[in-house]
Amino acid sequence: MAASERLRARLRERAVPPEPAGEAPAIARWIAARGGRAVAAVVFFGSRKHRASPQATSAYDLFVVTRDYHAFYRALQAAGLVHRSPRLLAALNLFLPPNQLSIRPEMRGVHVKCAVVSLRHLQRETSERRHDHFIIGRLFQPAEVVYSANAAAADAVLECLTRAHALTYRWVRPWLPAAFDAGEYGRALLRVSFGREIRPEPGARVDALWEAQQEYFRSVYGVLLEDLAEAGELRRAPGGYSLARPPGLLEEVVGRARLRWSLVRATLRWGKHILTFEGWLEFLLGKARRHTGREIVLTQRERRMPLLFLWPRVLRYLRHKDREDS
Repeated sequence: MAASERLRARLRERAVPPEPAGEAPAIARWIAARGGRAVAAVVFFGSRKHRASPQATSAYDLFVVTRDYHAFYRALQAAGLVHRSPRLLAALNLFLPPNQLSIRPEMRGVHVKCAVVSLRHLQRETSERRHDHFIIGRLFQPAEVVYSANAAAADAVLECLTRAHALTYRWVRPWLPAAFDAGEYGRALLRVSFGREIRPEPGARVDALWEAQQEYFRSVYGVLLEDLAEAGELRRAPGGYSLARPPGLLEEVVGRARLRWSLVRATLRWGKHILTFEGWLEFLLGKARRHTGREIVLTQRERRMPLLFLWPRVLRYLRHKDREDS
């Protein structure tokens, strides 16, 4: 089902405000000034945006939407913001986009985690032709266009955000309860999406995300559920809605297979991020420390050759990180 004008208008209200507030717009303009004409738009998302327990040391998460990968990296290299070859970084961006960059603007205490993606790749990954869940799994949550080179770029990115929200119905159907409202629909989205990625945060993170985003989910997905009911996909039921056409076994099997494949691709990205994200080890340690409250001290051997010797510790951490929350 195509996104309705009503949903598009609600997303425009939430994602393209006339005067973006906070520090993110200034950070986006700073990055765009150094990326030059290659930057089409910047989208703000993540914990700083939806305010799910961000800390003073939390990074700003930005999608930097580019017109040309190589031109963008060449401009960042000239500005002293990346130290890898622009050709290498551009080539890596063609494989499992986006690339992740660590950038520290000339603003005290600010750290930015940039997910670099071309507009063409963003359009593909927020459509039925997407290769995995990585981008769409972030953009069905609150996001804001905090910089655009022109109105056409802003409209193109808004359309991607709108599709990312509309397509949630396709991938979450097998895991919806018998009856649900916009709030329960949003909880299901977070639970399914978070459960299909290897992440350093504990499982209780889903509850924190829900508490921070519930007003947004009720506002935006309330519109989507009404659209689906009018299209005959949902029936109105006590407490909200129910599926007019329950998911079959094949739909569930295919859905699980796609999400498992997405997990494989997300895990493969870790190897790429080691090349593109400078200071990746300290960043991961800091993130795990913030979300668990535990200090993680590495041995000299683990620090010197993390790709060889850190995996046993990583696997133990991932295996035990949710037990304290259960």
